[in-house]
Parts: sequence; structure tokens; C-alpha cells
Amino acid sequence: MINECHKHGALSELMCAAELINRDWHVAFPFVNQSAIDLIAYKKRRFVTIQVKSASYIKKVYAEITTNFNKYKEVDFVICYDIIHRRWFIFEFEELKNRKSITLSPNKYQRNVDNWELIR
Repeated sequence: MINECHKHGALSELMCAAELINRDWHVAFPFVNQSAIDLIAYKKRRFVTIQVKSASYIKKVYAEITTNFNKYKEVDFVICYDIIHRRWFIFEFEELKNRKSITLSPNKYQRNVDNWELIR
């Protein structure tokens, strides 16, 4: 049986890849399990590296992700999926640098909600 946390993580990575492919990105999955990089995307002669996080833990009203984001300093983007509200939050790594958690509030991060154009 697959651990629920791992199941959500794997499904979020696949759904993120599908979103990127739908937007004409080519997507590769590194075969290293403990890498900071979950996905590599390529479009118009540009490669970007991505860490995908999923959140189902609710803090008050919004989903929250608790992790040391600095361990993902190798990636260009951290893409967070709010499983409860079914929305994506796209962040450049620099926006989450030195953070230990993030509450996925569409009010606070309105610019980041489902804004796939941030990946350029």
C-alpha cells in the first residue's frame, strides 16, 4: 500500500506535468528519488527546474505547506498544489527562499494562483 503523503506527492507531480504539457512545455522526470528537482521543463530553448509540493493540511481556511524551502535552492520554480481547493500556486524559488512554511492563500498570493505564465 502506498503512503497517502507519497500518493498525493506523486499525483501532484503528474498533474503538474500534464498542466505544463498542455501549455506546450516538454517535460522530463529525473530518475533520482532524493533530488530537489521533480520536473525539468523545456520550451523555446529554455530549461526550467521545478519542485512540486502538495498540501492537504488546512491551517484555518487555507492549505499549508511546511518544509525548509532552502533545500530546493537548485530549482527555478516551486509549484504548490492545494489539494483541498484544487488550485496551483506558482512561485519562483527566490520568493520562498528562507521560508519554513507557506499558507496557500489566494488573497495573499493572488498573482501566483494558477498563473502558469510566471514560468517563462
